[in-house]
Amino acid sequence: MVQKLWFRRLARKILPDWVKEKINARRSRLRQEKVLSIVRSELGFSIETLYRRQPHNHFSYLCDVHGSDKGEVQETGHPYPWASHTYSDYVSRLFSHCRGQVTKVFECGIGTTDLNLVSNMGSDGSPGASLRVWRDYFPNAQVLGADIDGNILFTEDRINTFQVDQTDRASIASMWHEIGGDVDLMVDDGLHQFYAGKTLFENSIHFLSEYGIYIIEDVQMEDLLKYHRFLSAGEYFFEIVNLHRKGHALQDNSLIVIRKTL
Repeated sequence: MVQKLWFRRLARKILPDWVKEKINARRSRLRQEKVLSIVRSELGFSIETLYRRQPHNHFSYLCDVHGSDKGEVQETGHPYPWASHTYSDYVSRLFSHCRGQVTKVFECGIGTTDLNLVSNMGSDGSPGASLRVWRDYFPNAQVLGADIDGNILFTEDRINTFQVDQTDRASIASMWHEIGGDVDLMVDDGLHQFYAGKTLFENSIHFLSEYGIYIIEDVQMEDLLKYHRFLSAGEYFFEIVNLHRKGHALQDNSLIVIRKTL
């Protein structure tokens, strides 16, 4: 054991950065495969969907217009340095046939540019980008956003925002007292940490409409097992959605999708 530790320390000093990156990427893939293997074994059922990406997806187009990282049509010109997610592909499959029927959307995580806050969008990010995407995609919806950063709260046509700490039950309760319930779509795009996602879910799900959908975005591999075991102990219908992108690791492109009823 001592020899292994000594060798690893030595390797960190003498190996070039590109080799270290390859080693780290390999370790990350192995961890992902292990987690997915356990989840598959415990759940027992899965649906594999292969699809041709639509180049003119309207939701993706709106992401480009407003600067949201939920999807893209253009591969460049975004106000964030990482690869876009492909959530827009999945959301379109859920809602393209009923966009006009969605009347209330809530999203936690407006997109702070404060570099001192966890899960910030970087200094060049566009706060409120995804809220504007939801508003333009759902023409009859009131869109409600929430964030811990009070400096980025704003009001626009069919958009209202509120301050919330998604790790604090009292803060969440106070927010819902202002917002009210019967929400058709809830999206957790906040801290991307299990304890925060669990707290927001437990204190928000009863405000979801009967046939509404609750989506937790950017679920890290190490949290998939936690969400699976937490939700399996409850009464809700849920699915783990892993969205694969050509040329990119799965790591931060997974969703938990939850419903009260099917």
